[in-house]
Amino acid sequence: MRPDYRPGSLRASLRGAGDVFRTTLDRRTLNQRLLAAVLAATLLAALYYQRDPFERVALSSMAVLMGSLLTTLTFTGVSLLAVQLTALLGGWVYLLAKIAYVLFVLQGDAGLPILMGLAPWVAVLLASHLWTLGARLSRPLNAAALGSLTLLLLAKLALQPTALNDHVTGTLAQMLLASAVLLFGQRSAAKRMTSDVRRAALGQDTPGLDALTGLSDRVSLECQLEERFQQQPEHLVVAAIGVDTPGDVGAHFPPRLSAHVSRVLMGTVRDEDLLGCLGDGVAALVMYAPDARSARAACERLRVRVASRPLDGVNPSVTIGVVYADGQLDALALLRAAEDALRAARRLGPNRVLLGPVTPEPGEEAAPLGALLT
Repeated sequence: MRPDYRPGSLRASLRGAGDVFRTTLDRRTLNQRLLAAVLAATLLAALYYQRDPFERVALSSMAVLMGSLLTTLTFTGVSLLAVQLTALLGGWVYLLAKIAYVLFVLQGDAGLPILMGLAPWVAVLLASHLWTLGARLSRPLNAAALGSLTLLLLAKLALQPTALNDHVTGTLAQMLLASAVLLFGQRSAAKRMTSDVRRAALGQDTPGLDALTGLSDRVSLECQLEERFQQQPEHLVVAAIGVDTPGDVGAHFPPRLSAHVSRVLMGTVRDEDLLGCLGDGVAALVMYAPDARSARAACERLRVRVASRPLDGVNPSVTIGVVYADGQLDALALLRAAEDALRAARRLGPNRVLLGPVTPEPGEEAAPLGALLT
C-alpha cells in the first residue's frame, strides 16, 4: 500500500462508493484490448503500405491473425497463454520475414531505412516476452528470436561475403548486440525488483514494517493516519480487522493465517488506501467513503473476499469493527474507536462487521486485542 496520500485521490475514492476492491482489468480483458489495438494499427499500416508488395501480403496476414486471436480470446475459453504465444510468434514471423526481405531481396543499402525502422520494434517484442510470459517461459523464446536473427545474418554473409562491410549487415549486427544487452539488463532488473519486493513484503531491513505481514507497524500507521486526517478529515474511514482463530488451535494464533490474510488484504484494497498492523492477527484499514453505510458495505465485501481465499483447504474469516469520521473524533481516537468496535463485534461472534463507535465496557480499554481472539 502506498504510504503517501494525495488529496486529489479523494474524488476517485468517493466515486468508488466505498468499494475497497481494486479496479484494475483482469489479464484476459487487458489482452483483448491490446489485440484490438494491434489489429487497428495493422489495418492502418496495410492501408498506408498497400503499394508495397511485401507489406501488402505480410500485413494482410497479420491482420487476419490478430483478428482471429481477438475473436478466439473473446468468444472461447482458449487459454490466455496459448493466445499470447501465438501472437508473439506471429509478430516474430513478420519481423524476421521483413528482415529477410531486406537482406536477400533488396539490393545494396536500399533496405537500410526499413531495417532502422524495425530496430525499436525488435527491442519492444523482445522485452514483451518477459512482460507476458514471465521469466521461465520467456527464456526459450528469447533464445529462438536471437538465434533466428543470428542465422539470418550468417546466411547473408555466407551467400555474400562482401556484405560484411555493408551498412545493412552492420546495422543488423548492432541490433543483435543491443538486443542481447537489453535482455541482460531486463533480467537483472527483474531479479533485483523481485528481491526488493520480497524483502519489503517480509519486512526485512525495512523500518516501520511488521516482519510477519509486511504491513506498516502501529507507530507508522498512526503517523500516516494523522497525516491523512490533517489533509482531509471528511469521509475518513478506519476499520480494525481481526483474523478469527480456528477453534482447533486453542489460544495460539497461527502466524501463517495472519500472513495469508494480510496478503489477501494487500491484493484486494485500492492503492490509495492504507493498511497497517495493530498486533497479532489484527490489521487496520484507512480509506475514504461517501458515508457510513458505504463504509460498512465495503467492509462486508472485504470480509467475503477474505473468506473466499482458502489456506490449506480452510476458509479464513475476519471480524471487522469500522468507524466513519463524524467530526467528533481526532485521528487516533478514530483508531481506538475502531478497535473498540472490533472488541464489541467479537463478543457477538466471529465473521461479522460492526459499525461503531460503540461504548466500551469498563476496564476494556486496557485489554489487548489479542486477548479477545475467538
